[in-house]
Amino acid sequence: MRGCPGVDAEPRILGYRELCRGRRFALGQIEALIRGRRQVYDTLRHPGAVAVVAVDEAGRVLLERQYRPSVGEWLYEIPAGTLEPGEQPEETARRELVEETGYEPGWLRLLARFYTSPGVSTEVMYIYAAGDLREAEARPEEDELIETLWIPLDEALEMIRRGEIRDGKTVAGLLLYKVFMG
Repeated sequence: MRGCPGVDAEPRILGYRELCRGRRFALGQIEALIRGRRQVYDTLRHPGAVAVVAVDEAGRVLLERQYRPSVGEWLYEIPAGTLEPGEQPEETARRELVEETGYEPGWLRLLARFYTSPGVSTEVMYIYAAGDLREAEARPEEDELIETLWIPLDEALEMIRRGEIRDGKTVAGLLLYKVFMG
């Protein structure tokens, strides 16, 4: 494997300084020793998140049409949410699926675990497949504006190709489901 010129020592984290804190996340700076020099990197500290590809017996996936104020748009997404303190990812997946959609999974299978944007965030995303769905009472959070719809998996994949699904976790989740489960 070819390395970068001048890399003769392992990089080392020297410290972290929090700049501000929101409801769930903190923005700060990491100081690191890179190639023998001190460097500062902006970073978002994130507790992690889950996303769920819920599929029914007919092979349809459960999508949400959700308004996202950060981008000022309605997006098609798979159900997802942030880990609460002390909560395991599978617990979060079950909780979020029920809260946002009103469906409880009979089973969950971890499809992948990855960093969403490691250049700027510590967020780890866990993508689950879910099946054997049972109706339950949806309990969306007060600030969530969500509509749910069932779409055949092949149509959802076409929505990606046409640029109608633009949410990264949803693109990854649907493709992972197709590769590993479909």
